[in-house]
Amino acid sequence: MSSNDWEQTLDELKQEIASIKGRAGTFSTKFEEVRRQAESFKIAFLNHRLEAQRRSLARTRGYTSIMRDGKRLGASLGAAAAGLIFGGIITRDKFAAVNAGLSSFDATLQGLGDTAWAVSLGEDLRLVPKDNITLGQPWVTWESLKNALTQLEREASQGVALGSLDSIISRLQRRRELIYLGLLEAKPIRLERGKP
Repeated sequence: MSSNDWEQTLDELKQEIASIKGRAGTFSTKFEEVRRQAESFKIAFLNHRLEAQRRSLARTRGYTSIMRDGKRLGASLGAAAAGLIFGGIITRDKFAAVNAGLSSFDATLQGLGDTAWAVSLGEDLRLVPKDNITLGQPWVTWESLKNALTQLEREASQGVALGSLDSIISRLQRRRELIYLGLLEAKPIRLERGKP
């Protein structure tokens, strides 16, 4: 091989290495974007799961409320009928009208069952009506947890790795925006005889 052939081979090799470096940089950037999105999706999924749990609990409480008070059944059926009528008038589609009626009924049930909510920061995030919290684990208001999750989602989109659910719960427990609900354990007082 002549020196020109060697120089040409070296030039081609340098160009190939530069191309590989460029592609590696692009893949690295794309990988970082995907990682950030995955971290943000963790919080979005957690939010979605908690919101679905809240709606389900509110719906159940709404059913219970209707069963206890028959007058509320009339209001709920009225909302469903109104949704059916308006849905039918607007869309002129039977299926859309039925869907609108059912959505109105569901929204009414959730409205009847809505309350102030609390979330446990134990091993799993569990949502309950605020007046049903129990001893043994920390409880925070639903509104403050939503604010904390919004902040965590923002941090994740900026590159913070959140880790597993346990890690996310641990991060949440350190958030300043959380409002903890106090629940004091009552201790019996024993009075000795002869003393007031």
